[in-house]
Amino acid sequence: MPFRPVRPHSIAAAWSRRLGWFALMLALMSLVLHRIGMLDMPNAIAAILLAAFIAVFVLGLSMIGFFMLWHIGAKGGHASFSGMVMALLILIPVGLAASRFVMLPRIHDISTDIANPPEWLEEPEIKLSWMPRSDGSDPAKRRLQAGAYAQITGRRYEGAIDRVLVAVQAVAQEKKWTPVANVGVEALVDGLEPNAAGSAAQAGAVASNGEADPARAPLPAPRPDIENQPLAPLPAFALLQYQTKTLILGIPLDILIRLSEEEETTFVDMRASTRDGDHDLGLNASVIRTFLRDLDIRLLGIAGG
Repeated sequence: MPFRPVRPHSIAAAWSRRLGWFALMLALMSLVLHRIGMLDMPNAIAAILLAAFIAVFVLGLSMIGFFMLWHIGAKGGHASFSGMVMALLILIPVGLAASRFVMLPRIHDISTDIANPPEWLEEPEIKLSWMPRSDGSDPAKRRLQAGAYAQITGRRYEGAIDRVLVAVQAVAQEKKWTPVANVGVEALVDGLEPNAAGSAAQAGAVASNGEADPARAPLPAPRPDIENQPLAPLPAFALLQYQTKTLILGIPLDILIRLSEEEETTFVDMRASTRDGDHDLGLNASVIRTFLRDLDIRLLGIAGG
């Protein structure tokens, strides 16, 4: 009768798979609940950090399972592999975020104008939490930004401010940013779009058969004396404030855009800030860089340094 050794079961491998599922579900549920607004960002980060701590323990258990499989042939290879994969699904993104936390400066407020950043029209709502937060407008923080994000600078365009404003609003609308407040925008966009009321009045003067109806025709108005009336000067600046969230993680951002007309050019400055914590992990710089790149494409041919 052939001898068939009984292979022992690896308890470490079994627990690595169980705890791996728990850690992965904890991280995913934290992200989902935060994305739909049921969990605040600091609490979601705390849950993800707890999941990462469990994932480190799961990775150790899976290594023990592989060791026992190699030396004594214990069952649990599939369980160890499953636990290792689930642990890495958590630890790799957390490790990338940790590397950016260490390598990038600890700032949460970025501006293209370090010396004179644009002021918020409406102060962002900041809720106190366990995550520390410092003053983003501190000159020391601005110096850190100058060293880490030297390429984040404003844009000068060879064009009138109203033309640049329309492009800025179009790019912001494409990105689905939510307008919060603005200054000087109404006076600049007034007259750029066709008068809907006048178009409706002209349409009403036409009968259903396509012929003009004399009874509904608009009455002629006297020609305004524009030669003797002074023209109101257009504002030489505009401020637009938006708020948005990142696509996957749902991190809230506040964005401010300042347009300044200088002779025949328009200068565009931006400011972006996260609401939670003291470190944006480079997110604000990426938002500004992407927006200015899209604005350069829309205003192709009139961008300057």
